[in-house]
Amino acid sequence: MMRESLTAGARRVLDRAEQVAKARRSETVEPIDLLAALVGEAESRAAAIIAEFGISLGDLQPMGAAVEGGDDKPGDLSPAEVDREGLPHSHAVRLTLTEATMRARSLDRSQEIGTEHLLVGLLGSGDPVAAHLMDAGLQADVLMERIAGVNAIDSGPIPMSEDLPAPVLADPGEVSDLARILDASANRAREGLRVIEDYTRFVLDDSGLTRRLKDVRHRFGEAIRGFDPDWLITARDTPGDVGTHIMAGDEGAREHPRAVLTANFKRTAEALRTLEEYTKVFDQWLSGRFEVLRYDVYTLEKRVMAAVVARGGLEAAWLYVLVGGLPTLGDLTWIVEEAIAGGADVIQYREKGLPDRVILQRAREVRILTARAGVRFIMNDRPDLARLASADGVHLGQDDLSVRDARRVVGPNMLIGVSTHEAAQCDAAIRDGANYLGVGPVFPSRTKDFDAFAGLAYVRQVAEETSLPWFAIGGITEENVDEVLDAGATRIAVSSAVVKADRPRHAAQSLKARLVERQDLE
Repeated sequence: MMRESLTAGARRVLDRAEQVAKARRSETVEPIDLLAALVGEAESRAAAIIAEFGISLGDLQPMGAAVEGGDDKPGDLSPAEVDREGLPHSHAVRLTLTEATMRARSLDRSQEIGTEHLLVGLLGSGDPVAAHLMDAGLQADVLMERIAGVNAIDSGPIPMSEDLPAPVLADPGEVSDLARILDASANRAREGLRVIEDYTRFVLDDSGLTRRLKDVRHRFGEAIRGFDPDWLITARDTPGDVGTHIMAGDEGAREHPRAVLTANFKRTAEALRTLEEYTKVFDQWLSGRFEVLRYDVYTLEKRVMAAVVARGGLEAAWLYVLVGGLPTLGDLTWIVEEAIAGGADVIQYREKGLPDRVILQRAREVRILTARAGVRFIMNDRPDLARLASADGVHLGQDDLSVRDARRVVGPNMLIGVSTHEAAQCDAAIRDGANYLGVGPVFPSRTKDFDAFAGLAYVRQVAEETSLPWFAIGGITEENVDEVLDAGATRIAVSSAVVKADRPRHAAQSLKARLVERQDLE
């Protein structure tokens, strides 16, 4: 977005957002910084709308914004930090600015982008800030109708999409050629997105991924409305398209549904790149919209493929048992054997305070036992030891290595799980490519201390958001497991309930029976 296209108020907001980001000592400007800046632009349309919906500066502090009156203000920074220019915008802010531009242009091709358009753009950013605004009652379409009503008084009739002209090029033949390219690419991208969405909907049964794909399709449809439809369709010449008669050897067959999924992700990204490049000829703003959509498709591809891998690795895993902290290797192997005999599908080895050499020795023994039984073996915290012990995966906490860094250690095929305690952590773990999640703590635990508990409410929330394999964890016992299952969990992770039971095998059998019984009922 070029600053010349912004109103003076919108330019001030972007400058203020950069200062807010610097106060947070962030390396990029994020949507929360932009929202805080909009709230602070007191005389703007956006600030009036925000105030009308009851959103205040105080609401933003729990979300991480450095707002006036907080502990970190621009004035707390050193002069060198305050004067540092060019703080880059995050991907979510770039998406916000592109969305704001598209929304403004939908009303008037020559319209400046104001603070109200930035607010609408935030609603389409896909960031947690958007959810915060929507929870307060803001809706993009309703706000656009309101903005259109004000502009209609100020600026006259709003041009309709069918009134948009075709691009003006020196050679009339180029106009038709360009239309054929854009039409074919738009059709490929639209079709590819639908094929991908069908996979997430009917194969993965993942409502969260399906929702995100529908959002991308919706925003793609809005972008396509930037073209004159008559111009595209008139130039269409399917019988005369030489490409329809050329087919690579592998195009006529697909080995399995996953191959269809992979091919259509590539097809969609390629079509979006074509749209992005050729639209630059006549509309750089629209081109930027296709660029953002292309990056969104790359991100979705990572998330969907992680779900596919997890589905194959943990689809039939219901009972996850964490072992460790036992005095001898003999105690450890006995508990593992008992848990496996009782029906454990996954064994995680979690150890603190022992030398790495001893931990690795014990991990290798657990690997032997789990491999013989066909049970998944997960190493806690340590990607390096997981790789050396030939584990099936590694489990990470919020303070451990990132999924990305762990992946560099363990390679592309090992499972990576992440403990999550709130919705933002869950979304981040999925976005980063985790193969499964730990969800909790649900109840107080005998093996680990927590300052707060996510509880059953968080279990219910995750059950509605994703079908990526996840295990409810934290204080789950035979006495309260039904509460967890009633909240929507289908998988559980336990430690004390089995490891410290008088009869570990019987305890595991009882929990597994509850899980299987619930699966049969559903």
